[in-house]
Amino acid sequence: MIWGAVLEREALSTVAERFQSVLPVLQLIPKPLVLLLLTPFHWASLRLYLIPLFTFIFALLLSARYLQDIYNLSSLKPCLRYLIACLFGFAYPTLNIGASGEGEKSPDASYLPELGGPGYLDIPSGYAVAVSRPKATSNIYGEGMHFLQRGEKVEEIADLNDQTDQIEAISAFCHEGVAIQISDIHYGFRLKQSPPLEVSRFYREAQKPPNFSIQALRNLMQSRVVSEQGLTDWRTMVKGMIRSTISDFIYRHTVRDLLKPPSDYNPYSDLKRTFQSRPFRERLRQMGTELLWLNLGLFDLEKPAFKQELLKRWNPEDSVSETPLASQPDHRRSGSAQVDRTRTALIEDLLTTMTASPPENMLENLRAVLSAHASDSSSGR
Repeated sequence: MIWGAVLEREALSTVAERFQSVLPVLQLIPKPLVLLLLTPFHWASLRLYLIPLFTFIFALLLSARYLQDIYNLSSLKPCLRYLIACLFGFAYPTLNIGASGEGEKSPDASYLPELGGPGYLDIPSGYAVAVSRPKATSNIYGEGMHFLQRGEKVEEIADLNDQTDQIEAISAFCHEGVAIQISDIHYGFRLKQSPPLEVSRFYREAQKPPNFSIQALRNLMQSRVVSEQGLTDWRTMVKGMIRSTISDFIYRHTVRDLLKPPSDYNPYSDLKRTFQSRPFRERLRQMGTELLWLNLGLFDLEKPAFKQELLKRWNPEDSVSETPLASQPDHRRSGSAQVDRTRTALIEDLLTTMTASPPENMLENLRAVLSAHASDSSSGR
């Protein structure tokens, strides 16, 4: 604008005289200021605007492309919106925290999940969000609308409600090297709550969720494990800890301890006491979590083929009597059927003889029938 007023002074003077003749009020304004204000209305000076304007647009696009390359974004639009918000301080987007525990992008939440602030963070009731800051401790925000400063980025979203999960089956080797399986495990957990003395302080602070430990969420952030798929989520971490505890418990016991324990020992109660022990609760505390309840299934052999062998070793009579007929060999089944037919025929002959024979000859006739059947059975063998 200044260069337009300087380089095109003569042309602008003619335009200024024309405007002053129409608007006498302009004569009260100093002439250099009038020339400066009239530069956009004259092409001779307006052309001098094109160079800085095109330079600014080119620099803005180049900066946006640089951000897109650094953050590996698929679109250039979020980077442009980020630069405009940082340079001019308007059109801030809003990031809404959804019911699934992850940030759901609203129509104007274009860059907050990837680039961070400036912008607004809308948190509903029952959630807490940890926001990282460069070279500073992370902030913890609760329910409400919060403004994210430049460089602040959402790192962790925690659901403050009670969580439930289940494990279909866990298999591990016992002390004797036999694979033992426990199935149908249900449990509940939540983010660790603050001590009673801190509850009133949390209620007084509007930005902090009530009855919620800030340190627990920070512990959860620090305990996240990086795998090939990325950061491990909260549920997977809790499930892995329960799996490892049950596997260690199975390894410390024998098959008889788990499947046929003595009368004075209950493996299920012992396993629950392990989950209620101080070492296990301390491991969960380091992850910012506390276990609410736990329901266990039944211990069993992973391979059913070993069950009959164990029954024979523990109680041979029960194992023989409980063996189903379908599992016996064919020659045994045919032999037992022949014995049943022979017994049936013997009973029928005895009843017929007792009915038809006179009392004085009944004993001799019965002996004859028994002798005949005995000879038939010996000849059949």
